[in-house]
Amino acid sequence: MGLSLVPYFIVAGLLLWWFFRRQSTLERHGRVPLLHVSMLSIRRLRSGLSVVAAQYAFTAGLFFMVPIYLQMTLGLNALDTGIRIFPLSIALILFSMVGTWLNRSWSPKFIVRIGQLVLIASSLVLVASVSANLKSVAFGVGMFFAGAALGLLASQLGNVNMSSVPEKQSSEAGGLQGVFQNLGSSLGTALIGSILIASLGSIFLAGVNPSSLPQSAKTTVVQSTDSGVAIVPASSVPQIAEKAGLSSSDSSELMGLYQDAQVSSLRISFFALALISGLSLMLSRNIPDTVLTDVRNDENEKEEEEEEEEEDKGVPAP
Repeated sequence: MGLSLVPYFIVAGLLLWWFFRRQSTLERHGRVPLLHVSMLSIRRLRSGLSVVAAQYAFTAGLFFMVPIYLQMTLGLNALDTGIRIFPLSIALILFSMVGTWLNRSWSPKFIVRIGQLVLIASSLVLVASVSANLKSVAFGVGMFFAGAALGLLASQLGNVNMSSVPEKQSSEAGGLQGVFQNLGSSLGTALIGSILIASLGSIFLAGVNPSSLPQSAKTTVVQSTDSGVAIVPASSVPQIAEKAGLSSSDSSELMGLYQDAQVSSLRISFFALALISGLSLMLSRNIPDTVLTDVRNDENEKEEEEEEEEEDKGVPAP
């Protein structure tokens, strides 16, 4: 309608604000709300949901940029792409089970913090391992440890969120967790995708300007990329350049510049994932630092004692 996105975001924000006010009013008056917004005041639940969102943002961003690079840049098929990602998938499954086993003696906060630190370290390993073909052993190691970290987080967060509320509100907590999962996935894909595309364009143009290409070739490149740089295999750049009127030598140099820009933009995207992991580390401060099985046993014992007291009060004295 000829408007920027800002007015629509303002309207959406007002609707969201009205929704929360409405649900809070219904809850105060004892009526049944669509969502008990008072649940969001529980610090433990709020922390768990925030870490879930960050975890899914990392996962979605990683699964967005790596297959795009492998398939659209390197031209790999679906099978070869799956083989490159396989270390992450197998580690995620294995360490989800390991995290469940560790939960018997370690607190969720300790396990989550380990997972987050490993996630940051794996992101930095991936930054250092980026190459033109992503065939290095370091890349496989980075993917494996990223999957291990995500598995540890997945084994804890659902249990933390569900145990943060009474049993009658567990379905609402599950709904909130689903919302934050989808929100994290959407934000992760949008954020990492934007960083990948924007950095690719800026780095590519920054490399073209001081290059030895003739001025006419630079002007052609700037005009062709005015609306953005497309993600294409580096091997197809010479053909595109020759169709635009560049010589074969200029086309080869342009291919090298584009390939360097691809590698640099991928490194920047991995570094952005490391920043998301660091943010997640700050959000996990209210994750419970006691073993949840012990907490549940204590709660069950209290409930049993209360029931016994009520039964004793109901029994007439002899």
